[in-house]
Amino acid sequence: MLTSKARRRLAIKTSAIAVLGAGIFVGVPALASSMVPKPVTYMCKNVLNAAAQPTEVKFQMDLAGPLTAVSPSATAVVTWKMTLPTPSLPAPSAIAATERVVVDADVVVTGTPNPLPTETRTVGASSTPGAVASGAPMPLPTILVSLTPTARGTMAVIPQDFALLVGPTSAAGSELDWYTCDIAPGKEAEATAAAALVTVATGTPTSTNTSTGSTTPTPTSTPTTTPTTPKPTKTTTKFVTETPKDNNGKVTKTPKAGADTGGGGDMGPDGRMFILTGSLLILAAGAGGLMIRRRGLNRG
Repeated sequence: MLTSKARRRLAIKTSAIAVLGAGIFVGVPALASSMVPKPVTYMCKNVLNAAAQPTEVKFQMDLAGPLTAVSPSATAVVTWKMTLPTPSLPAPSAIAATERVVVDADVVVTGTPNPLPTETRTVGASSTPGAVASGAPMPLPTILVSLTPTARGTMAVIPQDFALLVGPTSAAGSELDWYTCDIAPGKEAEATAAAALVTVATGTPTSTNTSTGSTTPTPTSTPTTTPTTPKPTKTTTKFVTETPKDNNGKVTKTPKAGADTGGGGDMGPDGRMFILTGSLLILAAGAGGLMIRRRGLNRG
C-alpha cells in the first residue's frame, strides 16, 4: 500500500538508533523537547490521479508521550497529531457525511525496554469529519500508539510513512487510497527529531532501621493446649455438734436451753426462775390483800 518505503526503511532505522542513543542520555530535557511539534518533509502522491506527480508537503508532526515516567509492564500511550501546512493537502474529491477518513501509518519503536531493539509497527486511526468539499484540506485523524515497556530505560516512537484512505462508514475495510505520503529522501533526520520519548522508571525502595539495640527472643513454636470443659462440683455441707468432754475425754454434761455459745448450762440459775418467783409473789400479795379487805367488810 505504501510505496517506496521498503527501500528506505533500513536507512531510517539506522539513523533512528544513532539519534536515540543521544536522546537516552539527555534524559528528561529530551522528553520535554520531543513534545514540541516538529516539521517533517513528505512526498505525497494523489492516488486517484495516476498522472499526478508527488508533491512535497512539510507536515508539523506532534508526537507526545506521557508527562511522567511509566513503570515497567504498564501501558504508555503516545499521541501522534498531524497538522497540514499552507498550502494544505487538498481533498481530490468531495467527502460525504456518511464517509470516514482512515490513516494507515508506520512508526519505528526502539529503545532498551522494548521487547525488540528496533521494530516497525503499523498503526491506524479513523474519523468521521462530516461533509468535506472537493479541494478543501484533507482531515487527518489523530493516531494513538500504545507501548508496553518491559524494563527501565527510554523508548522512542519515530513517525514514518502513511496513507490516507476514504470510504463509507457502513463498510469498514472497503476504503480506497487517496494519498500516500513518504518521508522525502534525505529527510529521515527530521522524522527522528520529531520522535516521542517515553521514560520507563521505577521507584527506589527505602528501608527504615527500627532496631533499638536490644534483641527479644522470638519463640519458634508456641504450645497449643486444647481447652477442656470443667466438670460440675458437688458441695455437701455437714453440721456437727460438739459434746463437751472432760480432760479424760468423757462426756460431762450436755447443755440444754443454754445460750448460743454452748456454755449457758454452767452459768447458774435460769432467768425464767426469777420471773416465775416474782409472779408467784405478786399473786400471793394480791390474794392476801383481797382476804384482808373481805374481813374489813364483814366487820362493818
